[in-house]
Parts: sequence; structure tokens; C-alpha cells
Amino acid sequence: MDFYGFTLLLRWILGWFIQSKLRTLPNQSAHAEIAVIIPARNEEKTISQLLNALKQSEIAPTELVVVDDHSTDKTAEIAQSLGAKVIKSKELPLGWTGKTFALFQGVQATKSEVILFLDADTKPSKNLIGKMSYALKQNGGLISIQPFHEMKSIYERFASVFNLVGAIGARLGGKDGLAFGPALMLNRIDLEKVGGIESVKSQLLEDRALGLMFQKNNLAVNTYIGSKDISFQMYPDGIKSLTQGFTKNMAAGSIGLSKLRFLLLFTWFSGLVAAAWELPFAFIAWTQTGTPPSLYQYALTIGFGIQFWWFIRKLGNFNFYLVLYPFMILYFLIVFFYSVSLTWRGKVIWKDRILDAKAGLK
Repeated sequence: MDFYGFTLLLRWILGWFIQSKLRTLPNQSAHAEIAVIIPARNEEKTISQLLNALKQSEIAPTELVVVDDHSTDKTAEIAQSLGAKVIKSKELPLGWTGKTFALFQGVQATKSEVILFLDADTKPSKNLIGKMSYALKQNGGLISIQPFHEMKSIYERFASVFNLVGAIGARLGGKDGLAFGPALMLNRIDLEKVGGIESVKSQLLEDRALGLMFQKNNLAVNTYIGSKDISFQMYPDGIKSLTQGFTKNMAAGSIGLSKLRFLLLFTWFSGLVAAAWELPFAFIAWTQTGTPPSLYQYALTIGFGIQFWWFIRKLGNFNFYLVLYPFMILYFLIVFFYSVSLTWRGKVIWKDRILDAKAGLK
């Protein structure tokens, strides 16, 4: 093994130390008066799944509000038919994103002491509300859940690298990590203490920005993985929506990441990128030089591949695609540099809206 191979080995070892322990919600329940607020824009394919799941909840929401963010499909009609209170969003004011303004209107339209923000594409279990309520009573502050990522198509597996990098960067599963996930529960009084939704109105990653506001005001942030408590199928509409979604998220993805955390993540990830293509390039070179890949090249590529799978196995049904993982890495890099170029230009596109990419970097 040469010096280059030795540095890859060290980066592989580093990976085992920077991965956070992925916690699930405590298996206990608590009651509370809860307002469930669901921002929705063109979610006719998913909104019924969420609302029907909430009907099965062991603790029923006191208030259930769907904020229709100028949908052009049947989102509002479906939500209303399933018993939700539907609010038609007003015109988007200057300086707001569509989602933050929808959340703001939902907060204004409810009175319950506890608020649960749920994305329209989530599928909660009957125990979710009770478990989150218990966690909130025990810890206070903000409870953040990253749903289990359910996938049905091969292209959806290409979200694996984004999920993994985001989880490590945000310290998913840790205390005082970065808020991460489409399920957020908090006390109304604490939301008012941090300045309300208005305090993050321009942020592309409003959940992460809100968590930072909580920490700034000495309020705890606790993150958990969804496991069997809540899941979603993130981008079922094709590779285009997958690319747009992660382009948007990456434009503001570094917010709240400490310099040390970024350095450790970059060091490990650079090793993953190099190792992923170490063996494929060795096979290509073999055809030209007649020299077969060495044992350590096999070990590095397969070793990083196994580590990669071990880290993501609790985040979704990604399965073990060792042959595909170099191409998953390549796709991540393409989207990353595409996101950087859009950020330089100041704009990203999401759900037919042009968003200010630089807003998420403030």
C-alpha cells in the first residue's frame, strides 16, 4: 500500500467516528392539545395518505390545518373532503418563501399550545404524535424527525449520498444537532420566544434555520430518525424532481455546520469519492497496461462501499447496491456543482417557483 492508499484507509477509519448515533423516539406517549399544520403545494398524490394516517392516530390532533400554497391540482378539495380545515394561502409577500409563509399562516390560524409541522408527503404511524409529545415534555425546545425514506425505483436510491451527508453534517440523532426533517414539534410559547416563523421567513431550509434560532435562545434541539414512526417517499415523480429538490437543499445546506464538522465531513467524504472510483479506474487501466487491480484497491472500494451501506441502512430502504454506489457518488457531485452554479447566479427552482438561493446562506 502506498501513501495515497494509507490516507484513504485513515479516512475510512475517521468515518466510523463522525457518524452520530441514530436515535429513535422514546417508546412512551404523552397527551397534549396539538395543532397539526400541513403546508401543501400540488400534493394531490400524497395528501390523502397523510390525512388518513392522522385519522388512525392514538392521539387525535386538536386542530388540523392544511395550508394550500396556490396548488393547481385537487390538493385543497381532497384535504377538505377528509376533514381538514383548508386555508387558501394569500399572495406571497416579498422576502418570504412559499413554505415559510404557509407555515406562518397555519400558526396564525391555530391556538393549541403545541404545534406539529408535517410535510404533506409524510406517512405517520398511529403512535407518532404521542411519542413526539412525550419527547417534547421531557426535553422542551424543538423535536425534529427525519422520516424513514421509502423507495420503489432504482433512481430514488441515488438520494442515498444526499441523505448520508446531510445526516452526518446535521448530527442527526444527537442532542443539539441541526433540525432536520419534515416533522417538527414545538411549544407555541417557544416559537414566539425565537421570533416566530418570521425569524426564518427567507430561508430555503427553514427547519434547519429554525433549529438554530432555538439554540441561539438556549432552547434544546433534539433530532431522531423516523424508523417505524414516520416515513415518506421523497421524490416519486422522477429524476427531475429528485435533482431539483436536492439542488434546492444543497444551495443552503451548509447553514449551521461548524468549521470543524465541515472539515471532518469533507475529509471523510473525499476518501469515499476517491475509493468509490479506485477499483473502476483500476479495471479501466488494466485494459491499457495489463496490470490487474491490487488487493488494496479491492479492499478500499469494497470497504468504503460496506461502510457507506452501514451508515445509510437506518435512513431508508436503500439496500446494498455496491455496483451502483460509484455512480451515486458521481450523481451527487454533478448535482453539487450544479447547485453551486445556481447559487452563484442567486436562483434555484422548486415546485415551479424561482427561489432566492442566497437567502438560505444568510
